[in-house]
Amino acid sequence: MKRIFYIIAIIFTLVVGAVFSARNADEVKLDFIFMVVDTNLSLAIIIALILGASLGVLVSLIWMVSARREIQRLKKQADVARKELTNLRAIPIKDKH
Repeated sequence: MKRIFYIIAIIFTLVVGAVFSARNADEVKLDFIFMVVDTNLSLAIIIALILGASLGVLVSLIWMVSARREIQRLKKQADVARKELTNLRAIPIKDKH
């Protein structure tokens, strides 16, 4: 069942991509600072989407790495506090009253 769903999803994506490409076949000029490129509008949009998604994944990975480091630091801090609390509980209380 899962395999059929994946096959249908792939076919649907290919059909939508083909229709998108056919409807956006106009030529456009992409003017970079150092060169000008003539390409199809659909290709330019797809490349922009891929670059944007890649940059989003990269930023997310950087954020996740920093969050994991913070988690590790806080876990070490909690372990130190837990050990200190255990040591303080082990000290007998001497009441002079």
